[in-house]
Amino acid sequence: MAGPPLSQHRIRGKAGTVLGLIADQNGATAVEYTLIAVLVVMAFVTLITAIGDFVSTPFETIAGKL
Repeated sequence: MAGPPLSQHRIRGKAGTVLGLIADQNGATAVEYTLIAVLVVMAFVTLITAIGDFVSTPFETIAGKL
């Protein structure tokens, strides 16, 4: 006996809210985009840190010779 999909059931209360959130695909998409944004920010922070170390070394050398 197959009934309608879980997303079509009307369940009341907290359990219905939780099951509705699980069946909703918009939340999953938002989480995926958030993870992508976090990875991009982490890459930029790593890049900027590496560039900062690369650039600061010559300036420190020149400042030491003055």
